[in-house]
Amino acid sequence: MMLPRDILTLAIHNLLMHKFRSFLTSLGVIFGVGSVIAMLAISEGAKRAALAQIEAMGIDKIIVFSQRPPLDGQSDGNSDASVIERYGITEVDVQHVLKMDNVERITGLFNTRKKVLKGLARTDIKLIGADKFFLEDTPAKIIDGRWFSPSDFKNKLNVCVIGTNVKRQLFKLGSQDVVGSNIRIEGDVFKIIGIVENSYGTQYPEVGTQSNMIIIPLATARSHYNDYAFFREGNTHKIIRVVYDLLIVKVADLTHIDNTAKRIQNFFDKAHGSTRDWGVVVPFELLKQREQTQNIFTIVMASIAGISLVVGGIGIMNIMLASVYERRKEIGTRRALGAQKSDIIMQFLLETVFLTTCGGVMGILTGVGIAKIITHYSGMPTVYSVWSILASLIISCLVGIIFGTYPAYQAAQQNPIKVLRAE
Repeated sequence: MMLPRDILTLAIHNLLMHKFRSFLTSLGVIFGVGSVIAMLAISEGAKRAALAQIEAMGIDKIIVFSQRPPLDGQSDGNSDASVIERYGITEVDVQHVLKMDNVERITGLFNTRKKVLKGLARTDIKLIGADKFFLEDTPAKIIDGRWFSPSDFKNKLNVCVIGTNVKRQLFKLGSQDVVGSNIRIEGDVFKIIGIVENSYGTQYPEVGTQSNMIIIPLATARSHYNDYAFFREGNTHKIIRVVYDLLIVKVADLTHIDNTAKRIQNFFDKAHGSTRDWGVVVPFELLKQREQTQNIFTIVMASIAGISLVVGGIGIMNIMLASVYERRKEIGTRRALGAQKSDIIMQFLLETVFLTTCGGVMGILTGVGIAKIITHYSGMPTVYSVWSILASLIISCLVGIIFGTYPAYQAAQQNPIKVLRAE
């Protein structure tokens, strides 16, 4: 019986004698492992990015928002008449929710619906009146200047905090010190006291992200605009009254957030009747649902990539079977010189495992490289973990054992007398 070291040396020697064929044989495993690593990295990156956006909204928060209900063809019969349209969250709603158990505080937002112009062109920037806790209850951070002080709210000062996108849109490229500058919006002038950034890109229903807002104290917004917004819709002059466009309800105990959200929904159902002029979003529930969805997506992606790994294993088995037929003389000679069947099985099995393991290592490098290229050119986050790399390496070894066993067994069954006589 041959020593394991000698069998390994012989197996590697045979593979190196046919370098190009060995490389082509392992290509299936290389692409299979590479696709597994790349797909898992893409899936995990997308999962973390999506969950980070939802989690940034605050898993201890309940988002209640106003939404414009269908008009159902209602009008005053005069196409030129002014119409007051009231919908959404009211002050009575806020006070009722604030009295509920497990509600720690409420942060309110009011969209003034004023036109923000750059020259003569209207932008998508929103002028938002916000409570003092708005910054604390969201993932946004002040990157320059300051947030509102209590005196800004008390004195209803014309000050504002702008988002990073607002700075890029309204000021010249390369402008650094915009804090202290003024912004004019439909006749009102606001002094910039700070710049805010939402690096997560979190979007709030109906109002969007802080990076695309001009934020003013809620007291200032009430004083200037009194909950009313005027605009023209066709030939009709509309007056919209929305008291609150968004509420961020912070709960005291996260374990009871589901019950608190249901109580809020039940209250709005009764208070607003059949008018669906409101909506509720629970980030904690979204987080759990999205996590389950992403886990299923990851399994599907890994399964698809795993199929290519199986195909690569089948290809290796075919090549090794062909190699057995081609090397019959070698096998017969070794058997005639005293090599046992176990030696032949071990040699061919080691050759297959060596091919798949090397292919696995090269596949890991390929997968990591693909993930880095995707991140570099598309900006899509990709995350590859140690366990996925180790699992891919172990699987590639198992592929070699599984798909190499049968060719090795076939090689060991060669009759040395018949083989040598035929040769």
